[in-house]
Amino acid sequence: MKRRKYKEDALYRVAMVSLYPKRGELYSKGTTGVASYAKNTVTKMKGHVLVLADYDRNRSSYTEQNTHVIRCFKTNTMKMWTDLYETIRLYPNLKDVIIQFDTSMYGNILVSGMIVFFLAFLKRAGIRTYVVNHHVVSDVRKLSGHIGLGHGIYANIQAIVYNTLFHVFYRMLGFAAHKIVVLEESLNIRMKKYTNPNNIVTIPHAVDTELSPITKKLSRKKLHLSESDYVILFFGFVNWFKGADFLVSAFSHVKKLGGRRVKVIIAGGESATLKDKEYYKKYFKSVVKKIDHTKHIKITGYVPQKKIASYFSACDLVIFPYRECMCASGVLSLAFSYKRPFIVSSAFGEMFETDGIADAAKKAKLKISDITFALQKKDLLKKAEKVLQNGAKKKMRAMAQTLRENRSFEENVKIYEQMIEREKIVDQIEG
Repeated sequence: MKRRKYKEDALYRVAMVSLYPKRGELYSKGTTGVASYAKNTVTKMKGHVLVLADYDRNRSSYTEQNTHVIRCFKTNTMKMWTDLYETIRLYPNLKDVIIQFDTSMYGNILVSGMIVFFLAFLKRAGIRTYVVNHHVVSDVRKLSGHIGLGHGIYANIQAIVYNTLFHVFYRMLGFAAHKIVVLEESLNIRMKKYTNPNNIVTIPHAVDTELSPITKKLSRKKLHLSESDYVILFFGFVNWFKGADFLVSAFSHVKKLGGRRVKVIIAGGESATLKDKEYYKKYFKSVVKKIDHTKHIKITGYVPQKKIASYFSACDLVIFPYRECMCASGVLSLAFSYKRPFIVSSAFGEMFETDGIADAAKKAKLKISDITFALQKKDLLKKAEKVLQNGAKKKMRAMAQTLRENRSFEENVKIYEQMIEREKIVDQIEG
C-alpha cells in the first residue's frame, strides 16, 4: 500500500478497528453486535475518529458524522493484519487505537490469534492499543455445543488443548496490548487469572438511550400479534450458548401461562460467524424443525433495524436462557433501552452480582432471585409466569431506567476518553 497524505491527517489521534455496520445503518444484516457497539461508541466521541473497518468485495472510504471510515481489511485472511498496520502507519499523528475483539469475529482461530503480533508491532511503533475483549472463555467444555465439541475421550483431549490455547492467548494478549477493556466486572474477574489486573479496565456495556419504545398496541398491530396474548421474546442470533433450543423446547407444549395464550418469538436467524460450519447448520436446522411443529412459536430470521423497536415494544417479557456467561450481552442492553421486563438464566446471572447492575436492582427493590432461573424447563416456566402476573414488571422497568441513565454511550465514552487521556499523561511522565 502506497503512502498517501491527507490534509486531515492531523485531525485523527484516535482510531477504532472493528467490524462495522453499513453506511447509514447501526444494526446491519450479516455482521455481529460488536459492529453496532463500535459505531455507537465512536460517534459519541469528541473530535474526529478514524474507523478502520472490514469490507466485503471492495475497499472504500467515506465520512460519516465525526468519523472517517476506511474499509481496508477482509476478515478471515492473514493479510488483514498487515493491511491494518499499513493503513495505521499512513497517519503519523495517530497514537491511540481501540480494537474491538472476540475470538471469532475476524475469522478462524489462527487468524484471530495473529492479533498479538499486530499489537506487538503497534507497540514497537509507539502506538497505545486498547483491546476491547468481548469474550472471556475460562472453560470450553461449558460451550461444547457452541464450538462443536463432542463427547468421549477425544473430545476431552480437544477441550484440554482448547483451554490451554485460550489461556495462553489471554496471557499473550495481556502482554501485547497497552490495556485490555472488558464490558462487565464478572469478565474482569476471569481475565485477572491470566494477566496483570492493573492492565484491565472495566467499561460496562453501554445502553443506547436514543432508542425508545412505541406503544404496545401499535407494535402488535405492525407485527400482526393479538393484544390479549402474552408475548415472550428471544432476540438475536440463534446460538447454542444463548439457549435458543432450550427455550423452544421449554415452550413447545406450553400454550398458556396464567390462563392467557402465549406467543413465543425467536427474533433472529443464523449466526453471522458460525453459519458456514457443519455442526452449526445441524443445530440451527434442529431448532427450526422443532419450531415448525408448533403454532405458537415463530422464528423471524434477521430483524432489520426499523423493526427492532416493534419487537421489543410488543413483548411482555424478554428471556435470556444462556448456558454460559462468556460475554456481555448487547441484547440485554437493548432490553434496558426499551425498558422491557426480562429474566435470565442463573449462568448468565453472575454478571448481576457485581456492582452496577446489582446496585440498579437493589434500587428498584429487586432481588437477583427475582430475575434469574435455573436452566430447567419447570423453573423457567414458573419464573416467567410469576413475572408476567405480579408487580415485578414495574420494578424491572425502574431498574432499566437506572441503567439507561448510568450506562448511556455518552457516559461510557467519557470513560474511554478519560482512560486514553490518562495513559497519554503517564507516557509523557515516564518518557
